Amino acid sequence: MYTLFMDNNDKKTFGKMSTQELEERKEQILSGLPTIGHLIHGALIPGFVKCGKPSCRCMRKGERHKCLRLSSYYHGHTGVDHVPASWEDWILEGIENYKSAQEMLLELAEIYLALFKRREKSLRKEKDQ
Repeated sequence: MYTLFMDNNDKKTFGKMSTQELEERKEQILSGLPTIGHLIHGALIPGFVKCGKPSCRCMRKGERHKCLRLSSYYHGHTGVDHVPASWEDWILEGIENYKSAQEMLLELAEIYLALFKRREKSLRKEKDQ
């Protein structure tokens, strides 16, 4: 998981940071980017189901079986897929990888925007002189 990430209060200070500090923070993020094995954009949803076997406790006693579902949104469509218990950790890791990558990219984009705005301000100062 990405541990170099700044919280929202720190992000608001990008405008107060020097250009050198912004450049250093950018390099810190870029050098800290992990190699990501897999990304999954979705959420794990716990649930309960009846298996339908007449001799099973879910039919006899009404005790349902625990299950996991992956809700994902791609290409304008929401999909829900069954997740076997043996895949739960892999799915959770992929979801965490996606969230971390998204947070890092957002922070990088904010840094690049702050640097661009400074460039624009410095150009205006040069033109005025």
